[in-house]
Amino acid sequence: MFKPQLPVASAFVLGLALLTTACGSKDSAAPTSLYDRMGGKTGIESVTDQLVANVGAEAGQASSVMVRSHKPMLDAIGSQNGQPATDPTRLQRLRNNVVDQFTDITGGPIKYKGQSMLVAHTNMKVTNAEYNAWRALLDNSLATNKIGATEKKEFAILVDAMRNDVVNH
Repeated sequence: MFKPQLPVASAFVLGLALLTTACGSKDSAAPTSLYDRMGGKTGIESVTDQLVANVGAEAGQASSVMVRSHKPMLDAIGSQNGQPATDPTRLQRLRNNVVDQFTDITGGPIKYKGQSMLVAHTNMKVTNAEYNAWRALLDNSLATNKIGATEKKEFAILVDAMRNDVVNH
């Protein structure tokens, strides 16, 4: 009876090749970026648009925590005290910068080219209470857009890494 025999070295190489191929097929479904898991461009834009709406609604309340720090933005987009808007395009530019920044920090294809958070918030004197209110509104925006718990946690870490550049400057 004929028994084909493979030299041990050849068997090892063949086994290693099979193992590598099998592992390679699993790796083809490598974890996607946070950007992709948040819905890509559409997801980031939806979160941002909801955040802008949430901030506007909060700043419009009599008990607003954020109206002081966001008054320049509100003055820019709508008439305040009967005065015309100072720069109606300001909110759109801000929104687009936030989209770019959220895209950048989550691993998306757009690189944020706006001012650093420290430069952008210098002389705004954003308080901890204002930042915390903004973060709660961001969390609400993430929930409204059905962003998963893991993604929320990862995103919160990235956003909160900028906190020291925003608060008390």
